[in-house]
Amino acid sequence: MACHFARWIPTSTVLDTRRLSTDVIAATTAFSVKRRQRFLQGRILLAEMMFYLYGLPTLPTIATTPTGRPCFVDNHLPDFSLAYASNTVGVLLSEEGKVGLDIEVMRARGGQHKELQYQYLTPAESAWISAQYDRLEAETQLWSIRQSVLKLSGQGNSGQSTLRLHPFSGHLRSSTTPDVHVMSDADEYLSWACARTPGLERLMCWQYTEQQGLQKDGEISPRSPAISTRFVKLTSLATPG
Repeated sequence: MACHFARWIPTSTVLDTRRLSTDVIAATTAFSVKRRQRFLQGRILLAEMMFYLYGLPTLPTIATTPTGRPCFVDNHLPDFSLAYASNTVGVLLSEEGKVGLDIEVMRARGGQHKELQYQYLTPAESAWISAQYDRLEAETQLWSIRQSVLKLSGQGNSGQSTLRLHPFSGHLRSSTTPDVHVMSDADEYLSWACARTPGLERLMCWQYTEQQGLQKDGEISPRSPAISTRFVKLTSLATPG
């Protein structure tokens, strides 16, 4: 079963909310301007995907799990994950299993984020970072991979110790999500990572614009492998690390 990964770079502050219910819009009344824009942009993109892929004219009702993950109230609907970085909005969607999406801007991390990443950096991760041409890019990509898995599980940064990455061998170990796969890529501006359990063999990529709507932007699968030199795929190792 394919996962669907869509990205949108909004070009206008005027948002098309026709696929959102009045309750969704009303829920943002007390938000700051920036938070309101991001909240609505994520749900607009999710609503467009649900309309294009499943024919639903209005975004279904969303709830929040005890761990903070948003999900549809109707558990027969797909699982999804939202991500924001700079001016990019992303949504990952899957009819089966659970998903986690993270997008990161290529920039040096400081303070708590840097300390947290280095605290849980394994020797295998450190060696892989040192072997890459661009250290900042490599650090950012591994961080986005970690975040995608931890968003999937709902643990967030409290679960950093449960995850070990082995990028040279193309594997990872998660003590809480033992059958998770991740696809990740990067460019000079952004790194993204899509995680899914159980497994991830086919990723359908989409771009959304206000003018042209949702348009297919390629596929990553065994039949259509990624051509990027920065592409990374990690699959689970069942044995404890």
